[in-house]
Amino acid sequence: MHVLMLCALDVWALRDEGGAPSLYRTLQAYGERRHRVTLVSPTIGANAQLASAGLRSTTPTEPPDIPGVTYERFHLPSFQESRLPLPPLARAADQKLRFALLFPYLASRRAASVLDRKIVDVIYGYEVHGVLAMRLLKRKHRLPTVARFQGTVLHPHVSNRLALLRRYEEVLALRTDADRYIMTNDGTRGDEVLARLNPTSTDRLSFWRNGLDLDRLRPVEPAERVKLREKLDSPTNAFTLLTASRLSRWKRVDRAIDAMPEIVRSLPDPLLVVLGDGEERQNLELQARDLGVEAHVRFVGSVQQKQVASYMGAADVFLAPADLSNVGNPLLEAMSCGLPIVTVDAGDTKDLIRDGATGRLLPNGEPGAIANAVVQLGNDESLRCALGAGARREAEKRFWTWEERMDAELEIVEALVHVEQTTAGT
Repeated sequence: MHVLMLCALDVWALRDEGGAPSLYRTLQAYGERRHRVTLVSPTIGANAQLASAGLRSTTPTEPPDIPGVTYERFHLPSFQESRLPLPPLARAADQKLRFALLFPYLASRRAASVLDRKIVDVIYGYEVHGVLAMRLLKRKHRLPTVARFQGTVLHPHVSNRLALLRRYEEVLALRTDADRYIMTNDGTRGDEVLARLNPTSTDRLSFWRNGLDLDRLRPVEPAERVKLREKLDSPTNAFTLLTASRLSRWKRVDRAIDAMPEIVRSLPDPLLVVLGDGEERQNLELQARDLGVEAHVRFVGSVQQKQVASYMGAADVFLAPADLSNVGNPLLEAMSCGLPIVTVDAGDTKDLIRDGATGRLLPNGEPGAIANAVVQLGNDESLRCALGAGARREAEKRFWTWEERMDAELEIVEALVHVEQTTAGT
């Protein structure tokens, strides 16, 4: 089977050793099944970190060498290439224009040239902008199509026409007709959004959580926790809280920092470790300074994927304070590591976190509520152990390995291609 995949994300930033693993694992799984994948993507994609004065000066790392995968890469122009200073609004507009309009056009043209040269069995649009490129391509090429989404931010806005208009590219992608839809169940209620915007999609939807490396995600003993803290140059006696996410505004890491003054007053030596990077990092660092808790907040930045388990093992409590998506991979990994969870009852969070059984499920994300829950856990080791054990049991019962997750996807895509080939042959 030859898969033509269109994706605006940076492959090198998503390989197994660093960043979110979903794209890398997808490519790897198809290659391991001896399928071929031609990936159409830009040389610098949507998740590249842009320097404040323009594009980063270093040449991006080449995409990983994955058996069965070849790359069709193209340049995606940007106003920031001029090296002229652009105000924040202009940079945001540039990013929007590049990926909402220019990427689908250029990617579909490059993909069309692939179709002229190679026999392809299925077109696969990965995430919003990849699906938009697929939408253009399928006008002229009648091949089976797969639309893959890593969740959505649209659920709070599905009844607000103005908000949907502002996010027109995601709305258009979700309304794109495809033979199969794969939506990540990350707590953002993507199945409900897709059903609302594209009612005919429901009988072709696979709504799954991501897989996990369950063999390396496990609870640690106290002595091992101390060794991990020493290795990570972290205070060995600190009561350690951990957040892990992209530092975007909607992830609401600011709530965890807002809770720190009360936590510092109530617990002897607390430390909040902020894992991840993004456009809000500078604001969050300033917030910690303004609140006088900068000595109790450590910004680690992005780390290699294999290091995440070490930070999980070094922590006492995991915080997930967002209003929209709290059950993405970081929370699943924390549960697998047997960490007690403090999170907000938002989206589908209560499907995994039951208050008093697998964590503390707060009715809202008020910093005072977060602080109270953390202080309670800080003063009650037996409760921490009980909630962590409950989270681990839930993980063992309900979570997939990456191999299981990708086996499920390959089964439906292979069946889709088989049906198409059988039909074409009759």
